[in-house]
Amino acid sequence: MGELLGIDVSHYQGKIDWAKVARSGKAFAIMKCQYEAQSHRKDETFDYNYEEAGKNKIARGVYIFIASASMADPAADANALIKNLAGRQLEYGIWLDLEANVVRARGKAYIRGLVKVYADIFRKAGYYVGIYCNRDWYMNVIHDDLKNNFDFWIARYPKNDVGEYNPYSSLKPSYKMAVAWQYSSKGKVPGIGPVCDLDVDFDGIIRLTQPGRKTNEEIAKEVIAGQWGTRNSKPSRKELLTAAGYDYYSIQRIVNKLLK
Repeated sequence: MGELLGIDVSHYQGKIDWAKVARSGKAFAIMKCQYEAQSHRKDETFDYNYEEAGKNKIARGVYIFIASASMADPAADANALIKNLAGRQLEYGIWLDLEANVVRARGKAYIRGLVKVYADIFRKAGYYVGIYCNRDWYMNVIHDDLKNNFDFWIARYPKNDVGEYNPYSSLKPSYKMAVAWQYSSKGKVPGIGPVCDLDVDFDGIIRLTQPGRKTNEEIAKEVIAGQWGTRNSKPSRKELLTAAGYDYYSIQRIVNKLLK
């Protein structure tokens, strides 16, 4: 499908003109849905952003920031988000925002367990789950088990961040590392007054997250078990996965990680 450009937004961006955002070429938006754990109140702009982005055919996802209050009761935090989502479809799923120093201080094993709490609840509700972090976190904090079982959205900006996408930038994460890149925090997008974060989805995947749908990780394990043919079978593995609505390249990337 090719790369798709997108944004991530919250109440900080105010009232967004989503028709203008769509006309500017943005294909997806990752939105803040709720505040961190102590209040769990819904972001003031979420309902509007969700509805208007959908009307303008922009694929939607949400992120959940995990920090000190979240750590006190992660299950309650996750379930609060499920309640605030109220069964809404998310084409880009839920992203676990890992960047707080208080979380980092607890170490790799703790973070792996924390992620499992959130992921289990979100997946049971039928949502795709990915992890957002910067490159330093990915290289030095994230447990290998998480790298093998989750897609990553990596944040990394140039020193002279001017809100422009450079597909040849040396800062661009490798496909092996990430499925998406947050390449700027200073984007100027038509329809949005303040600056916002800018993103690119490398695979151009509109993620399907209907209840009951298997995750890419589950399908990858079935591939390894021989349930989806081979590259040379007729029909081929790629043809079988594509016909079932899965992205062959994302699943093959997970297969390669699991077989390392």
